[in-house]
Amino acid sequence: MYSLISKFIVFNFLIINLSYAFTLDSLPELVDEINPSVVRIEISSNQNVDYGITGDPFFDEFFKRQFGDNFKPQPRKGLGSGFIYKSTGLIVTNFHVIENADEIEIVLYNEKKYKANIVGTDKRTDVALLKINSDEKLKSLNIGKSENLKIGQWVVAIGNPLGLGTTVTTGIISAKGRYVDGLGTYVDFIQTDAALNKGNSGGPLFDLNGNVIGVNTAIAARGQGIGFAIPIDTVVDIVEQLRINGKVERGWLGVVIQSISPEIAESLKLKNTDGALVSEILDGSPALKSGLKRRDIIISVDGKKIKKMEELPRIIGSLKPKTKVILSVLRDGKKFKIDVILGSIPSENIVKSEFKDDKIKDSVKKFGFEVTNESFKDKSILSNVVVSKIYPDSPAASKLLVGDIIVEMNKKRIRNLKDFNQILSKITKKEPILFLIQRPSGGKYSTIYRSLKSN
Repeated sequence: MYSLISKFIVFNFLIINLSYAFTLDSLPELVDEINPSVVRIEISSNQNVDYGITGDPFFDEFFKRQFGDNFKPQPRKGLGSGFIYKSTGLIVTNFHVIENADEIEIVLYNEKKYKANIVGTDKRTDVALLKINSDEKLKSLNIGKSENLKIGQWVVAIGNPLGLGTTVTTGIISAKGRYVDGLGTYVDFIQTDAALNKGNSGGPLFDLNGNVIGVNTAIAARGQGIGFAIPIDTVVDIVEQLRINGKVERGWLGVVIQSISPEIAESLKLKNTDGALVSEILDGSPALKSGLKRRDIIISVDGKKIKKMEELPRIIGSLKPKTKVILSVLRDGKKFKIDVILGSIPSENIVKSEFKDDKIKDSVKKFGFEVTNESFKDKSILSNVVVSKIYPDSPAASKLLVGDIIVEMNKKRIRNLKDFNQILSKITKKEPILFLIQRPSGGKYSTIYRSLKSN
């Protein structure tokens, strides 16, 4: 019986692999069909940015020292990839490919070049839509669906890595629904092991039927063979808004959120780590008008459960401004609902403050960091207590940064050094203490244990 089962498994394994082999054998014909629709994007910029292809600011500085102000730095140049979305000349690529460009050229498979105009961009999903006026017939690609992709499914990437035109790599989908820190919170990335390098950005990721199922966007800096692509369903939604309106409209709640670690869950006496923890309410936001507060935990939106923090901005961002939503919120152990009418995302306006050490220091033996008292004209800065020094190997070493502003400690509000010292003096237990810190990027909760060496 065992041998029969083994033979059955081996037989099915061979059949599956032969079917893949048969499909992959047809890859050359598929590539020939697709290539005319994949483009090279050449950009130039007079800004001091490094595209990793050509242009070197160090050489520019050397020649300027030799020849004085008569020397003009050479424009930085860079390469990226893209594909023909519509035969009318619409080209899809990544926003970061053309972000600093003063001039954009699209190079077709036959090396014909066309100057491109920007139809619209969306930094939050890293998508850009370009337009060329071609004197030849353009062939657009077949747009697939990314909703039903399977882990282990074969995929093909085509692009211009390192300036090597029309490079084809194959691999599989190694994961779905990836949140990649630093690449935005509005995208569930496709992870693939199809080789990607600089220059692949903006190029298409295909299934074996020749349908675009993603836009190649990033590689893992500290890993080999791991790349990320924006799902095509997300891309199409963004591109169509850019094509019609020139911009993307998203609902805006107006909160800064973070994930709930086991330590934070313990501090807040939570049963689990589900939900999105509100660490800051922005001025003039729908959240402020609705009555949301710091330390609230949003556990669902219109009945859709929030298991991970990253799910909240994706759900809110998929809705239009002026949409009414019902939030389920957990506050001090009690669950209730809040109605919110979403607003529009305001233009980015990050305030950066300079922290000047006025030599008013309080050495904190309990946690391993020192603070200084600062005065800020910016009313959005919520406290005068600023972290000025962090001791190595201390409890605070992995939790705080120099320049962090201490807004709350042990769930109590801090406005100045007097508040800080009063609250600090009452902390005697070895249990983790919940801190709320303010950074230019927003508020953040963090738990820090008291040092065992302190009295």
